[in-house]
Amino acid sequence: MVEIKELAEGANVDSDFVTDSEHSEEEYEDSDFEDEEDEDLGLDDETLIERLYALKDVIPSSTRTRVSNFTSNIISSTQALYNISGKLAWFLSTTALLVVFPLALESDKEQVMIQYEKEQQMMQQQASAIPGISPSGLPMPGVSN
Repeated sequence: MVEIKELAEGANVDSDFVTDSEHSEEEYEDSDFEDEEDEDLGLDDETLIERLYALKDVIPSSTRTRVSNFTSNIISSTQALYNISGKLAWFLSTTALLVVFPLALESDKEQVMIQYEKEQQMMQQQASAIPGISPSGLPMPGVSN
């Protein structure tokens, strides 16, 4: 069992605990040397693939199987969604080209014909308002100007 004692401020206690202010420069240099040793061992040169492969020993087989199955399900679902979206895009584009596009062209032709008929009616109304001119624009025979 651990016993906890509260120390009064300013109390001088002998301990092996070293504070930051008591830490010397030499100790920092030693820690730098340890980092250099790690580099010499090639620990920093380890690739991500090597680290993942090393996890094979750490992670239980059942967990690896679940992760593998989950990943496989995600990949197959993504492929199925990709195939369905491709087929849907093909269906919509061919439908647009075979049905909607010609329909739009015919609608545009119809609008042009309606506009042309309106212009013709306006020209006939203007021609009938002026006596002595036939709808063709030529003077009527027997009428003098």
